[in-house]
Amino acid sequence: MITMRKIIAIWLLVAVSWPFIMIQAADIDLPDFGDSSGALISPMQEYQIGRAFFWRLQQSVELIDDPEVNSYIQEVGYRLVANSDSPQLPFTFFMVPDLSVNAFAAPGGFIGVHSGLVLTSETEDEMASVLAHEIAHVTQRHLLRSLEQSQHMSIASMIAKIGAALLAVADPKAGMAGMMAIQAGEAQAQINFTRANEKEADNLGMLTLVRSGFDPQAMPIFFERLQKTSRFYNGSGVPEFLRTHPVTTSRIAEARGRAVTYPVTRQLSDTLQFYLIREKLRVMASTDLAQLTKYYASALEVGNNSNQIATRYGYS
Repeated sequence: MITMRKIIAIWLLVAVSWPFIMIQAADIDLPDFGDSSGALISPMQEYQIGRAFFWRLQQSVELIDDPEVNSYIQEVGYRLVANSDSPQLPFTFFMVPDLSVNAFAAPGGFIGVHSGLVLTSETEDEMASVLAHEIAHVTQRHLLRSLEQSQHMSIASMIAKIGAALLAVADPKAGMAGMMAIQAGEAQAQINFTRANEKEADNLGMLTLVRSGFDPQAMPIFFERLQKTSRFYNGSGVPEFLRTHPVTTSRIAEARGRAVTYPVTRQLSDTLQFYLIREKLRVMASTDLAQLTKYYASALEVGNNSNQIATRYGYS
């Protein structure tokens, strides 16, 4: 299971190896990011940080290497990026074989999607709403904007601070300790900043969702279902997405309020491809063939027409 703590550990590895990473980057062609004047960390440096994180992640976790699954998640991701406020930015979408419900964004447009997120989503719109939210975190440079006042920090220290900031969202107490170890007195301010980031990512994410032809109601519906589900778990069983993206009643209400302001412009019905990919991931994640067979036999009896073909696909 790829927990937030594991992500933090990878960030720290990137921070330690940053000088070596920069030497390697000198021989690699990078995308043209345009003018970066006035930025604490240039777009090129941001991409290098994200790429280094992605490389370290690949060394630590066996990512899903299925052409159909990866092609699908990239197709949906790029469709959303094309309708975001920064369509020129490079993005890399990848699937993590983890049943926890989560997605995460690293600087430079590297977005990881847990298989559990796809399996929990009842519609393509719901899955897309989370991707749109993560895309907004990247386009608004949320992790890096929190460092704007740290003008004299080294890049390596900034990367380490990003890790502590991520941990502050997942575990406020541990996050505060990490932040204090890097720069005292900023922990609570960072936590408040992340809350503001979540609201901004919700706002821009929903706008991107609508521009891409998805249903904006999918965002509050998905958040609300996760919140209801979390009530049946103890503290250790809360879905990972809720740990890294706290969902409150007021946040759900705000999302619903925004959703109704958009006209109904749904361009596409749920694609069969979404259901097929979801069932493929279900089969890939299963470790109990008998239980999986029983699940599909029961699903076929219910006879849900919207994804009956996908159910038969998984059963086969």
